[in-house]
Amino acid sequence: MNKRINRLTGGLVATGAASAAILAMTATGAQAATTYTPTGGSANFVGSSVSFTDIEAGQTLTCSTFNLSGSVTSSGTSRAYGADAGSLGTLTSSGCTNPIAGATTVTPSGTWTVAITGDKTGTVWPARLKNVVANVSAVNCTFTASGVVNGKFDTATQKFTPNSGASGLTINSGAGAPSGSMCVTLDLQPGDNVAVGGSWTNTGTAVAITNP
Repeated sequence: MNKRINRLTGGLVATGAASAAILAMTATGAQAATTYTPTGGSANFVGSSVSFTDIEAGQTLTCSTFNLSGSVTSSGTSRAYGADAGSLGTLTSSGCTNPIAGATTVTPSGTWTVAITGDKTGTVWPARLKNVVANVSAVNCTFTASGVVNGKFDTATQKFTPNSGASGLTINSGAGAPSGSMCVTLDLQPGDNVAVGGSWTNTGTAVAITNP
């Protein structure tokens, strides 16, 4: 019963935060531009202190290695905000653990992409990892998380940093839903929101972003 009460309270808080965010975005008015142009070649985003937290369950998974590699898509060509800037088809992770479940295997799958979603502030652009899929396996617990990871990309540091709080990544329902006794112990449930911590820094060819 306590878990259910905690989840209900967390849901009400999250709903209030989301409403406040929507009002804030409405108050800022329309963005100045609608298109952007990425320039670059190969990209190698090296993860630092990457973590995944099930917000409702309060459970965190940390990975010592979590890297994303690929290339800029159609370098020098303008496209709409939200359209892909790059493709990240080489995904590697290792050294993932949870305090209760212990050693955990996280297998990112498919081809993730990255997009710029709005106007910059200084050298920082709002950005999004898209087509994100990660299969998680621990002793007596398997599940899949999928969706997007909203954040920001700084062209000066070449760093992508996820936004705090719910990232846009959630635990799957149906296929990939939590299965196994350890998932029950951790209170992982379909639809739970996942916060992503840490950052990724591009050590490959520098990526530049301009308007339009």
